[in-house]
Amino acid sequence: MSEFWDAASAVATTAATGVALWLAVHEVQMRRKDETDRQAAQARLVVSAIEGTRGEVVNHSSEPLLELRIIRADADVDGRPVAVRWAEDAQRIFRNVSAGEERHLELRVQGWGPLIHPELSYEVGTDEGVAPFNASNHRLTIQFLDAAGLWWQRVGLEPPTRVLGEPAQPAANPE
Repeated sequence: MSEFWDAASAVATTAATGVALWLAVHEVQMRRKDETDRQAAQARLVVSAIEGTRGEVVNHSSEPLLELRIIRADADVDGRPVAVRWAEDAQRIFRNVSAGEERHLELRVQGWGPLIHPELSYEVGTDEGVAPFNASNHRLTIQFLDAAGLWWQRVGLEPPTRVLGEPAQPAANPE
């Protein structure tokens, strides 16, 4: 009978140790997630969009951005990215963007070839704009330094991701 209680005690001790270990790991994971959420709080409030012939970045947070870089502008055509051009002299690195402020990038209208009617398959004019007529998902890729000194990247309205290495330099104007 004593052997039974020894075995039961060993099983109960092992189970209790397993539960305690699981709770500790779970607590560490929750704290890490809370810290990541706290760090990304400002980054989620920095948004960019392409409106007409302008790329815009707005800092909706209550803290300044220490630096903002507009890396590139593009859109998708048939699931593939197409680069969008900007004015040659456009400023794309900004310092000290205050809370609520916006920075913009003037985009260039360019010719993309003939504009074909989608149903009748004949030319109805020239396809001109910052991106082809059938483009979707117009977006800016931006990187910025938040008030806590952390670098972030956002591609369009996707969630921000941490930049762990050196921030990127703005891409050259596409040919």
